[in-house]
Amino acid sequence: EKLILLEIETTIMKINRLATNFQYPLITRENYLFGSQQVVGTVLRPDGDWRPYLPPQELQRRNGIESSSCFIEAQQHSLATILEEQFNLKDQNYSARFNFIFAQGTPSGGDPLKGAQTFRDYGLIPDSMLPFSDKIKSWEEFNSFKDGYEDQCLFFGKQWREKWNPKYDIAIQREETVKIKYQKLREVLKYCPPPVSVFAWAEENGLYVKPSDAIDNHLVELVYIDNQNCPYIWDTYSPFLKKLSPYYNFDFGLRLTIERNTTKKQLSFIQKILDLMKNLLTLLIKKKQYN
Repeated sequence: EKLILLEIETTIMKINRLATNFQYPLITRENYLFGSQQVVGTVLRPDGDWRPYLPPQELQRRNGIESSSCFIEAQQHSLATILEEQFNLKDQNYSARFNFIFAQGTPSGGDPLKGAQTFRDYGLIPDSMLPFSDKIKSWEEFNSFKDGYEDQCLFFGKQWREKWNPKYDIAIQREETVKIKYQKLREVLKYCPPPVSVFAWAEENGLYVKPSDAIDNHLVELVYIDNQNCPYIWDTYSPFLKKLSPYYNFDFGLRLTIERNTTKKQLSFIQKILDLMKNLLTLLIKKKQYN
């Protein structure tokens, strides 16, 4: 029996090495890098611990259908976590299907940079508008507006985008040393729970590890790094909260930030206040000159 179990585990490991729903992106000079000051952001959690603000549990594989949508969902979870901590908007749950479609997702996943850009181009919509429900019977149906109204989804996405301004930059890259990566990630965690790439999954003694010959094939939300340099991540496979081995070597990571857009009404009000202050200052100057 032990031999059979070992063969099964070995087979699963081989399948996992071949399967992927995270694709390492092509990084160009135009991509923003953490620390370049092109995306500033605000320090929100000086201790880098986002575990009190975890988003709703969400499976990316349902009814035998693998959506390969982690490169979208991990980033949506990061934004939802920030919105709860910073703006007290609890348990925001967004449709992965909506952004997956525009990010040109495939059965083998997609590019996280393209995924992040869809948040800026199309916004986000509630999961209830385009859910991964039991009515979805295939990956092709997941990658469509089946049981949803495309025009309505686009309208709500635009409404969300007019209210919110999400931004992203690259936190860590494959060629950096583990030491440099962890220095950066500890700093990034002060701003957001960054989406990071992992190998899904290999477990030893209760910790999830990365085999020496493994390639990252999954994107998750990093929510904490403890004093022993063990990362904690929020996943789209059960168990959702996982503890990884010390100095787990992530290949890739992003930083996300989000802020409210200033509306035209707010700008108009601010301009009125400025005009009033200008008029009062002019009156005071004239009065002083008269005296």
